[in-house]
Amino acid sequence: GERDLVDDIKAFHDSAKGFFADKELYLLRNLSKGRGVGFFEAGNFHPDFILWMLIGKRQHIAFVDPKGIRNLGPTDPKIQFYQTIKDIEKRLGDPTVALSSFIISNTSSHVMKLHWAMEKSAMTARHILFQEEDKETYIQALLTKAIELGHKSN
Repeated sequence: GERDLVDDIKAFHDSAKGFFADKELYLLRNLSKGRGVGFFEAGNFHPDFILWMLIGKRQHIAFVDPKGIRNLGPTDPKIQFYQTIKDIEKRLGDPTVALSSFIISNTSSHVMKLHWAMEKSAMTARHILFQEEDKETYIQALLTKAIELGHKSN
């Protein structure tokens, strides 16, 4: 999932020059526990990637973790991190920085619907994107949502 995510971001970046006309995009591989950026509030969660987008003077920082979610419940701290990160953003108190979090699932929404009794739209509302079934659209959805959340934070 990690390699596919990097490849998918690169492919979208290369094909969507208009989208990036006023943006700078950086993708950082987060270091592992003990050395990287981790969040105690989310059970010492260390998302695999930090996606950093600059638009003018505004920074949109998304913590992105590709993973199988079959063995996680909808209340797992990693799943709920999309809310936790907004609390951290408020504490940060910098109006030029917007924080968000996304899980990139390699488990299909159909399987997760059976486990969680939850529609795909409800999972997407929790910032869970589906890597394989939405291969052509999930990167743009992630970037667009991160920007949208940044504008709501103002």
